[in-house]
This record gives sequence, structure tokens and C-alpha cells, in this order.
Amino acid sequence: APQPLSPSAPLMPYGSLNVNVVEASNLPNKDTFSKNDPYVKLDLVGSSQKFKTKTHKNGGKNPRWEEQFSFNIIEGQASIAIEIWDADTISDDFIGKGSLNLANSFQSTGPVD
Repeated sequence: APQPLSPSAPLMPYGSLNVNVVEASNLPNKDTFSKNDPYVKLDLVGSSQKFKTKTHKNGGKNPRWEEQFSFNIIEGQASIAIEIWDADTISDDFIGKGSLNLANSFQSTGPVD
């Protein structure tokens, strides 16, 4: 289990971190004649741990996944890179990206958006 983090603690905790990919909203449409088929890629920066959600067929601009992934966190891993892609037959289209600062997650007592 993750170690508790006091406000003065200089090091990141380690242990298991569960990440829930719930939904996205107001995604730009990347398909001309149909709705987006979006999926999310998660990458723990500084490790080989990567996850991908299921493709939400015709998920459009406001897809919902409700999938959970578990990362094994060790010292020095400070963020998760997040990308959203639109699945297409020939090549997938990039929709957007962001990152999750793990220091904020470990200091919070509830969910972090």
C-alpha cells in the first residue's frame, strides 16, 4: 500500500496506485462521416508500465470507459502521461494529451481529476 505522505516529506511514496479512467468530455471530432472511436493510453513516465483502455466504438465527443488500471510506483516516478486517440482502420488519429502529477494524487484524500 502507498506510504502516507506528510506535507514536509521530500520523497514520493511507493506502492500500488489504482487509476480509474472514467470519461472524457467535449473531444474534437476526428472523423468526417462518423463519430470518434476513442481510447486512452496511460504511460507511467520513467517505467515500462503502459495501459490502454478498450476502444469506445462510436463514443463520439463524450465517451465513457469506466476502466481501472494498477501501476506499481517506485521512487522517482512522478507522473503519468495520458493520450486520447481515435481508432481508425488505416491509422489512428491523435485527439489530445495531458499528464497526471503523482505528487498531487498522493497528497489528496479523495479522487483527483
